[in-house]
Amino acid sequence: MTTSYTLYGWEVSYYTGKVRSYLRFKRIPFVEVSPNIFDYYVTLRRKTSVVAIPVMRTPNGEWWQDSSEIIDRLEARFPAPSVLPATPVQRLAAYLFELWGDEFWLPTGLATRWCHLDENYAFLEQDVADNLMPGWPRWLQKKAAAKVARQMSDYLPHAGVVPGQYAVLDRWTERQVDALDRHFAAHPFLFGGRPSLGDFGLMGPLYGHLSRDPWPARHLIAPRPHLAAWIDRMNRTQPPPGEFLADDAMPATLEPLLDSLFGEMLPYLEGMLRIAQPEMQKSEPLPRFMGEVEFPMGEGRYRRPAMPYGLWMLQRAVDAVRAMPPSDVAAVSVWLARHGAERLLEIQMPPLRRVGMRAAPVQPQPATAPTLAHR
Repeated sequence: MTTSYTLYGWEVSYYTGKVRSYLRFKRIPFVEVSPNIFDYYVTLRRKTSVVAIPVMRTPNGEWWQDSSEIIDRLEARFPAPSVLPATPVQRLAAYLFELWGDEFWLPTGLATRWCHLDENYAFLEQDVADNLMPGWPRWLQKKAAAKVARQMSDYLPHAGVVPGQYAVLDRWTERQVDALDRHFAAHPFLFGGRPSLGDFGLMGPLYGHLSRDPWPARHLIAPRPHLAAWIDRMNRTQPPPGEFLADDAMPATLEPLLDSLFGEMLPYLEGMLRIAQPEMQKSEPLPRFMGEVEFPMGEGRYRRPAMPYGLWMLQRAVDAVRAMPPSDVAAVSVWLARHGAERLLEIQMPPLRRVGMRAAPVQPQPATAPTLAHR
């Protein structure tokens, strides 16, 4: 029995930064452990059935895996101050920004790290030594780092990070960090004076990859001081929190980012759902990767394999609205309609559960189950 929570994760990890920032904001007592190679591939796998971080061990010996579920479970135990706005539009937006950071920024996080190894490699090699193999001979640490780099090079196409799409992704990333910098010049967090679930979702790519790796830190974060200041705020133990903006207000500075959520991410999710639908008639977990989806990205088009895990996260957002009273659902519908995205609430899919790093139908569905109600 321990008296505090234990977070297993690394500074270099995409999703560990999300959970660490949340724990600091909530002032939840925790200790952080950097798992070594045995912990990562053996101990944590035995406890969670997957090889992934972050992992949380609770004071009473429970083991939790997945950043979203960790936060959901901790919110139930530590409800104040809430990271979910009480008002309907901001609440849905918080879920959507979390999904945007977790899933839609993944190609940027991978590209800014693994496509710039001339500047990043020495830093990443040291991170591998410090985390996976502390105290091991240097030559073994170098071999391990080289193996990780090869594995990640093979993984890049799973996120659509291929030479023919570098330019589209680079322009998209520049546009988003510019918009975030302008927003954080006017507001401390996404929705006012308190960080939301959406802020924590953005910490995955923006801290774990862009602000720490040398190339993106120099080219993307350093020239944008307001974004850099937000990352710093998100990493500190917060003073007593402020409030979300009154009257369910949505700052005008978020409009360019919402254009990406609704104009780019939503088509990607819809395409993913169409591809995954035939497999949803079964009860076993959906494949980690499925057929390619093409969708708008900035002024161009982007293609990447479907990752149905994002559908489980989408379901969380839609379920949050469906649990609201009718007047709140109506307010959300009006807001979505202003962005041409009212179809978000019409999406139909079988109930999903999370199985490790994959989504799975709760139970087999009839073959006639609809894909999209508006289709």
